[in-house]
Amino acid sequence: MKIIWTFTLLMIPGVLSSISVTGYSGGGVSITCRYDRGYTDKNKYFCKGQWSGCKDQIRTTTKNKRVDSGRFSLYDDTRAAVFTVTIRDLREEDSDIYYCGTDIYAKYDPKTEVKLNVVAAADCCQKSISLSAAAGASVNISCRYPQSHSADVKFVCRRSGSDLCAEETSVKESRRWSAEGQMQLYDDREQQLLTGIISHVTQQHSAEYWCGVQSDPGHKSFITRVLVNVTEANSHRISTSPSSSPSSSSSSSSLSSSSGDSPLVSSVSPITGSLLIISVSVLLLLIFTVILIVTVTLWRRRQSHNAHSSSHCTPANIDAAAHYHCDYEETEDSYRPLPTNPSDSTNAIYANPEFPTVPSDSTNTIYATPE
Repeated sequence: MKIIWTFTLLMIPGVLSSISVTGYSGGGVSITCRYDRGYTDKNKYFCKGQWSGCKDQIRTTTKNKRVDSGRFSLYDDTRAAVFTVTIRDLREEDSDIYYCGTDIYAKYDPKTEVKLNVVAAADCCQKSISLSAAAGASVNISCRYPQSHSADVKFVCRRSGSDLCAEETSVKESRRWSAEGQMQLYDDREQQLLTGIISHVTQQHSAEYWCGVQSDPGHKSFITRVLVNVTEANSHRISTSPSSSPSSSSSSSSLSSSSGDSPLVSSVSPITGSLLIISVSVLLLLIFTVILIVTVTLWRRRQSHNAHSSSHCTPANIDAAAHYHCDYEETEDSYRPLPTNPSDSTNAIYANPEFPTVPSDSTNTIYATPE
């Protein structure tokens, strides 16, 4: 059957080759078509349908510059004598036969037949993932792919404008890391899982990325769109958007995801300034409280000790304290009631320490009732 189909193609004037491309709904494809170097100045086009009624999807006379027409883009690289057609936002109704050709003379144009088959991505893979990480952290991207592409080259592309693959990182071997720049890729062909790590992200890494496969050098299939948003360092929440099929990955920080097996983004969660300020304030308050309690306790003990010492006269300070103490006693005794019988001198107490020089002189005698 293949021989018959090849013979039929050769019967169509200008057909140089035929390729089969598989695309996934919601994704995109990139198809590379070669031409003779003598036709670098000719117009290039991409049309849909049988050759007899092939309808242009995009046509351009522009060289070495990307041209857009709806969901289609065409880039004619005259240095390499190839032009690349990109179809974005694939739909199942896009499945058909296409031709990429060089405009020379109607049915004799040299052309390549492209058989495009668009299938539903929900059968194997996620259509879109949204990731968020803090600046300086690492981001993990995990994408599944169909088992039929296990042996193919895997890639992660960064989109720029209408170009789905402005920057590409690829891996060709299973279970071996491929390091290129800040992104590393790891392809686990047994699990049909492609993992990408972007280290030390900055806000410049906020962009749209695509996970995909490359069956041959002639075309790429873009399967899963990955939207990465890098926030400031104090914003450490990481989230993923709902996904249409399960996938798995690992992370070094918190993750919020609507799917239990959805891809994981790694990020280091920094301590917020507010929490640090509160912690330091509480610590300082505790230290101040302890110092205050100790100071008050020592002050009270000293006051109590001073009060106890001032109420006694010791032999060491009798000369200094005698006057105060005796004055206190003299004042205390002066308020004692005098005896009713002055002649009763047995109970008399002289408050004045100086005795009269004349015993009969009682004018200077002070009597006090003993207690």
